[in-house]
Amino acid sequence: MSIALILNSGRAEEWKAEIAKHLPEIKIEVYPEIENYEEVEFALCWKPEANYYTYFPNLKVIQSGGAGIDHLFPSDVPSHLHICRIIDPMLKSDMFEHVLTCLMHAMKNFSVYAADKIQEHWHPLLYKSIGQTSVTILGMGEIGGYVAEKLVHLGFTVKGWSNSPKNIQGVNSFAGTEELHSALEDTDFVVNILPLTTVTKGILNHNLFSLCRKGAILINVGRGEHLVEPDLLKGIADGQIAQAYLDVFHQEPLPKNHPFWHCPSIFITPHVASRTNIRSSAEQVVDNYIRMTQGRALLNEVSLAKGY
Repeated sequence: MSIALILNSGRAEEWKAEIAKHLPEIKIEVYPEIENYEEVEFALCWKPEANYYTYFPNLKVIQSGGAGIDHLFPSDVPSHLHICRIIDPMLKSDMFEHVLTCLMHAMKNFSVYAADKIQEHWHPLLYKSIGQTSVTILGMGEIGGYVAEKLVHLGFTVKGWSNSPKNIQGVNSFAGTEELHSALEDTDFVVNILPLTTVTKGILNHNLFSLCRKGAILINVGRGEHLVEPDLLKGIADGQIAQAYLDVFHQEPLPKNHPFWHCPSIFITPHVASRTNIRSSAEQVVDNYIRMTQGRALLNEVSLAKGY
């Protein structure tokens, strides 16, 4: 029995060293340097190549190296495979800090002042305070719910939209397609933290933007495939969307000739909103490996039917 690391992140050796601290007797191999593919029952993966799971005839568990799992499988993944993700407190707090930074940057006009400094232009502007600002969060799972709760504690007016209603103190909860308009109307910021599924792919489009207050600001820290890129550019050109803070993209790194680079209303960060902490996350991976060997329920297992 062995563990395969299939990681397209450049951090395989770091993962291997951390897992080995807890499982010194277990063979841990970095793909494609696998001695015996039949021995592999547990695979830790991040953005693996297509059909990777077919290489291991006795594979039982696919463990994501992060909170996302959309990169792990196509729609026809065998039902006997168990797929799990990382739920790390550091991921949640880092995401909250990133979203808060975007909110405050926009509310206090820092982008305008940065441009004014270059022009040596002194022009004070009106700004928004936290108590005057409303935020709608799309996606109220572990991370989205945490972000919503923290924003409420700071004094923001917060609405949350998800597949099913959530009960978080201070958050006005909306669920389902029929309540999307109510979740978006009269909000200053739209923050996307949805999982990527066949239903949510392309959800950030012209139709959704048209439901927002004119001049709303978009923050996308979900997945690049949530966004219909031409619709955002048109929304900005029409003034429906005032600004967009994007941390995720269809293609990463973002190509040098991409129009987002040249749009002054779009702010780009290179997928850094929250990064997996290997030291703390390795303990969850090890725990799930042990649970697998003992036939116990796995931590943070996802639904193949739902995609999250």
